[in-house]
Amino acid sequence: MEDKNLTFESVNKHFESPASKKTLAETETQLKSSALSAAAAPNPAAVLAQVCRIYKVVRPFLRLILNVPLIPSSWKNAIRTFCNLMDTLCP
Repeated sequence: MEDKNLTFESVNKHFESPASKKTLAETETQLKSSALSAAAAPNPAAVLAQVCRIYKVVRPFLRLILNVPLIPSSWKNAIRTFCNLMDTLCP
């Protein structure tokens, strides 16, 4: 999903997609089973892979809110910086 085509409808469709729902459900299951908990001493590579999967689900929303006029520019800068970092980590 390209940033320039983001609308409420396109982001909602993304969140409602079977792939996004599956990713979120799998992560919740893993968290509940302690597969990614601190007590289970998770593998950093596995945690990063899971973080990237979740980021790809929420990325369109983060990019969309950058277009909301009521969001302060300092917040937008923080969100933009976070997204740029995550885009580097999660190609």
